[in-house]
Amino acid sequence: MVKKRIRVGVLTGGASAERDISLAAGAQIASSLPKDRFEVVLLDPLAFMLRNPAITEQQREQGRRLAAGGAVLEPTHQLPRGLESQIESASRALVPATRVMAGDGEPIDVVLLAVFGTWGEDGRIQGLLDTLGVPYTGSGVLASALAMDKVMAKAVLAANGLDVPRGATVRSTSPHDLERARAVGLPAFVKPVANGSSVGASIVERADQLETAIANALRYEPPGPNARVLVEERVPGRELTVAVIGNDEPQALPVIEIKTKRAFFDYSAKYDAGESEEICPAEIPAEVATRAQDLARRAHEALGCRGMSRTDFIWSGDRMVVLEVNTIPGMTQNSLLPKAARAAGIDFGDLLARFVDWALEDASRKRAR
Repeated sequence: MVKKRIRVGVLTGGASAERDISLAAGAQIASSLPKDRFEVVLLDPLAFMLRNPAITEQQREQGRRLAAGGAVLEPTHQLPRGLESQIESASRALVPATRVMAGDGEPIDVVLLAVFGTWGEDGRIQGLLDTLGVPYTGSGVLASALAMDKVMAKAVLAANGLDVPRGATVRSTSPHDLERARAVGLPAFVKPVANGSSVGASIVERADQLETAIANALRYEPPGPNARVLVEERVPGRELTVAVIGNDEPQALPVIEIKTKRAFFDYSAKYDAGESEEICPAEIPAEVATRAQDLARRAHEALGCRGMSRTDFIWSGDRMVVLEVNTIPGMTQNSLLPKAARAAGIDFGDLLARFVDWALEDASRKRAR
């Protein structure tokens, strides 16, 4: 008897500023999951969002085309260079998530989440999947929401004894908020509270640059009273990142050091070939690597993460400062987490299979309660 393959819905695309890189990740995941065990369908949650007032009219039209079974036009903004063909390939293969998750057609067994940023990493899609009773990879609602909200994440991490940058939260470019931002000191790092891939982030060297930087970051926040921007001290030092994988006994992968040609590790530095050097394992003393791995596990557990996370640090002498924790790290083959996994002897296909197995393991436990 031929064993039935696990039907995996790779959730990709979405409506955030990271749609392009999400589609590239979806294409690579679909081609890399072991075909003897898994059947893959690419699902776009944009079809769920036609009535969402926060998306643009262009995104709404994309969602309508998708729901009607037509082609989705890609892209509308910056592309990661070298990934154009994969983004196009994923776009042609997209199925509206509504069609499968609403019970029409053959159901899926598990969702592999590859939607980054707003409506992907922030707990909202996780809540929908929990409501539908569909297992999914990675962290649940609370951990996803906490990690995505950089202000809340810092509060939780600091309460658990981790070193985080000094900073202030502002909501506008009013004189009061600008005064609070200037009090952080310069140079400063300005970024949206709830976005990923460094979209909307910038470094401010002079006080007269603060207003423009804050206004730019606010563009990438949800409209309304909850829009916030984080202004933080810029900690000098070497940038390290540590991925953690697993459920009950999370494993810290080898440390990666990031050296970028740009002012900081921004969207282009992350995804455009040749813009950054990612050294894995990092060429740092063994005790520093062990310390970073221990802190990454502590951050993972403090936020309640499951399956995977990646914690970014600045190592500056005695300080190992936590910048942020990503619950759905980049998932192309050359992204940081898969690169660290390869250094630990885990190839991309095996890594993806582990994520699916951990998701099904958690779902099995829930059913057994």
